Amino acid sequence: MTLLLVAAATLVFVLENRQVATLVLFGWTTPQLPMAVFVSAALLLGLLASPLLGMLFYGRLRMQLASRQRQLVECQKELARFTQKPAAE
Repeated sequence: MTLLLVAAATLVFVLENRQVATLVLFGWTTPQLPMAVFVSAALLLGLLASPLLGMLFYGRLRMQLASRQRQLVECQKELARFTQKPAAE
């Protein structure tokens, strides 16, 4: 049912955005295509880029967490050494 609604919404979007447009970026000009093509391409690029960027940031956070865990273990070992030493009298 959801897929049918998405397909219907996409069809309505394409039919409502049939006006032709040309994009120019850094001197490069696209052929004249319906506006729906450009908007759909931007949507698809965003849908692809978002998970990739998310994985990149997730990997960076995992590396930071592993580093902090190693630091914690070292600090715990150092604390254990200090608490096990007899007090100098």
